[in-house]
Amino acid sequence: AAQKCQVCPPLLKLACPMQVEGDVSNICLRVVRLSGELLEVPLTRQEVNEIGSVKDLKRCLAKNDATICRTPGRPFSVYWIRLSHMDATASMELQDDDPVHAEIWKCLEQGSLQYMLADVFCFPPEELPSGDDLNFSFQNLEELLDPKLLIGYAFKLCKHGGQAWCESVFSLWTSALLSLSSNQVNAVENIFGHTLLNRCLSLLQGLDEAEDLMRAADPEFANRIQWADWYEDFYDKHWPGETIQDFLHKTFASMTIELVRRKADPHRVEESFRHMNKHRVKSDLWKLVQGHPYGCSRLRNDGALRFGLGADLLMALIDKGLPRCCWAGHWGPFNDNLLQHIMAPLAAVPFDWNPEDGAKAELCIFLAERFSLEELCHQATDGQIAFSHAEEFCCGAWAAN
Repeated sequence: AAQKCQVCPPLLKLACPMQVEGDVSNICLRVVRLSGELLEVPLTRQEVNEIGSVKDLKRCLAKNDATICRTPGRPFSVYWIRLSHMDATASMELQDDDPVHAEIWKCLEQGSLQYMLADVFCFPPEELPSGDDLNFSFQNLEELLDPKLLIGYAFKLCKHGGQAWCESVFSLWTSALLSLSSNQVNAVENIFGHTLLNRCLSLLQGLDEAEDLMRAADPEFANRIQWADWYEDFYDKHWPGETIQDFLHKTFASMTIELVRRKADPHRVEESFRHMNKHRVKSDLWKLVQGHPYGCSRLRNDGALRFGLGADLLMALIDKGLPRCCWAGHWGPFNDNLLQHIMAPLAAVPFDWNPEDGAKAELCIFLAERFSLEELCHQATDGQIAFSHAEEFCCGAWAAN
């Protein structure tokens, strides 16, 4: 592995006490690099007792290995860790599910195991194990939710190993964020009361620039033309395009929705939005639902989350305490409310309805149950109310089919 990729750390030898009795300060993993450098990892008795399998041992080593650091330009790093016997007469590689029994501890005591830590970019995807057997590492939450870094990294993963491999790697990203504690999710980050949720929303807004960010991540883009042989350096032999953008929309939005549902504190959600400019919040959130905030426009739909995920997100936020001023009332150049914002473009061009956007229909019902009669009868600048848009949509000639 070290020959394949110069940035990969060298193989390591391990020595670890088998017994845990006595002074816990003397219990440690001693790691010796081939360079002769010694790395000592002191462990408490509890930490030693938590090492029940080879996978536990690998995680312990990775957690304390200072050579694991963020590569510039990446929001996170993924490593493949392997442990194997140096004695050729033994079964060479230890499997993750293997228990760390007495014989393994004896090998650790004798320093007869080798430890390999390699960045996944050092290998073609077919040589790598499943995502569950890889180690995920990140420096901080700010970079972990940076749209420019994430979209650029997703593009590079697609180019190196194809979209299927990219999706496998990003499943680790999702798991890492959903495993954050409620305290981490709801921690106040600045004087405005912003939390991790505000970073997530900024990430979703960044999806609008996904194509430009992918082009910027490809140094050869300006020289490419739409011929197949110009994409021979891509694993899938084509530009990722719409398929990777679909995946990013589903991954980023679904993670945010689950984070809101599972971890968001209603009081903190309310406070983090209450002090923001309500017109700016409406612009950002309504745009994620339906696109560019021109509710009666038939043409503009840029900026919306695909597959109705913006509607799912807004319903989750409302359930978690999003202030009413952010989703009710009327606003914008067409002086429409959110129901009109969603329904006006659809009533104008009903054949544009996509069944995958079913969450928007659910949101309309969700809002209608919460709007007052006055809000339901509000007239936009074109004189239309939400009821008239619904009637136009449901009674059109297309509906008979």
